[in-house]
Amino acid sequence: MKKQINRNKDIILLTIGTLLIILSLCLMFYDRVELVKSNVFADIEMQKYRENNNGEEKSDDNLEVDNAIITDDAIYEIDEMDDENEEKAETPKKQSESLKQKIAKEFIGYIEIEKINLKQGLVSKKSFYNKLYYNIQILSASSYPDQNMGNVILASHSGTSPFAYFRNLYLLEKGDEAKIYYKKYIYTYKIVDIYNVPKTGKVRINRDIHKTCLTLITCTHNSKTEQTVYILELTNKVKDGE
Repeated sequence: MKKQINRNKDIILLTIGTLLIILSLCLMFYDRVELVKSNVFADIEMQKYRENNNGEEKSDDNLEVDNAIITDDAIYEIDEMDDENEEKAETPKKQSESLKQKIAKEFIGYIEIEKINLKQGLVSKKSFYNKLYYNIQILSASSYPDQNMGNVILASHSGTSPFAYFRNLYLLEKGDEAKIYYKKYIYTYKIVDIYNVPKTGKVRINRDIHKTCLTLITCTHNSKTEQTVYILELTNKVKDGE
């Protein structure tokens, strides 16, 4: 009798284990399919952008920054970045595919980081979709890539929503590169510094004001109280297609 009971337990445990393995494989496969779909969409939209871009700004934005901000120890205000509670991201999540198509029509440039398979368009600072729960956000105090010794400042979620474009930023290291496609030029930047700051609604940016920079900001991996700042410096600028 005991042998029969133990045998039944073994069968039940084996069945549960098998189901868990199958479930894990299904989730991994689903994530992989979603990543492939996202990359295909990005490739198509990026190609459209590069074919149709006439080199003119799609917005009348002008950089208006207080001189006190342009320092090598600047503090910038940033929207709340809470990857544990992405309530605002739930609305666009339900209609992410159609919403992404709408957002794509407003792209003024692209960021690409090959190491983490990131390809995503950027909208104007004045765009309705320039928000963390819609797209990668360009901070209001940010420069555009063509400003000499400027600082392009981008922020995005690193959680699980379809709009958490910086979810894999934690895999980057010093020396890794990012590219921005803007006004028929490709700007290549290299990471020179990575550091964490507390989540307070403000971010301290330490950079060399004599260099043209790109700053990426997202929630720190496996932390609920910190954000990570990636400082990159421009290393190359070439015409797109050369």
